[in-house]
Amino acid sequence: MKYIVYLTIALLAGACTKEEQPVASENTGILDIFTPGADADPVVRGIYDSHGIWVRTAFSSVQEITNGYLEVDALVRARGVQPLDPALESEVFAYTSALLANVPGSFTKAFFPLEIFYVQTYGASWWIYPLKHLGRSRLVISWPNTTTGAIPVTDPVNHYYQDSVLAVGVWGIIAQSIVSRMENPIEEFVAAGKPYDNGQAYDQLVNAYYADDDLAKYEAGVEALTREGGYLTGGGSRDFRADLSGWIRLLATTSYEEIRARYLDDSPARAAKYSVVVDFARQYGWDIQATGNTFHQRHNNP
Repeated sequence: MKYIVYLTIALLAGACTKEEQPVASENTGILDIFTPGADADPVVRGIYDSHGIWVRTAFSSVQEITNGYLEVDALVRARGVQPLDPALESEVFAYTSALLANVPGSFTKAFFPLEIFYVQTYGASWWIYPLKHLGRSRLVISWPNTTTGAIPVTDPVNHYYQDSVLAVGVWGIIAQSIVSRMENPIEEFVAAGKPYDNGQAYDQLVNAYYADDDLAKYEAGVEALTREGGYLTGGGSRDFRADLSGWIRLLATTSYEEIRARYLDDSPARAAKYSVVVDFARQYGWDIQATGNTFHQRHNNP
């Protein structure tokens, strides 16, 4: 037994002498996994080359889409996924191109999902998901989308701007991916508002509303909580991820004038957080507020 222990130690020591400072392998194969093939549609290849995102519309088995690299969706795998109608490929390519048109590749390659997968339906029966975030690497979008409030596709080239409900939903998931890929919270953003309390204060307001059914009191309480804390919603008081993801979604889909009037003029804490988000995106070459301004203008002036 002692001989085996000594032999193991010797082998480990010998291995360390070959490479005292371990380094990453030259080719782990991860890049190949998230890369479209040589025969990919030119639009798919173009989006990948410019933004580092693989737009997928077909799969050979349900496991190929439900088995993400950081999450496995066993429920949907059992219930199934309906593939996208091939006739609609041009529509989803147009939608993706519009979604990414105002976001530089320097930002998407650092923070966006690695894949956007379009299907007809994701799940079955009561478990159908119009949008799904699988791990932090894959965004699944059903097409035509069935999110409550989404509109039919009549103008594929401009549908991204026409359907604000779908756009806000998509950006909500993308924002989650952005925040989940950050190594650490943005210190300046956290410091600009009150400390997060895991939603304790907000939950107290909700519980009081359930008890007395006083809507005016509840709304006034939430407004005070968010204004003083620098949050957009009561849920933003829970943690950094919930807070920042809400801000990213807001700025990417809303004009500055609307944001200022609704959130900034009466809250120095929110105004400070707004500036931090703008500066953060700008570090990667993205004018996030310009993206929101463009969306607002195109949505209201079809």
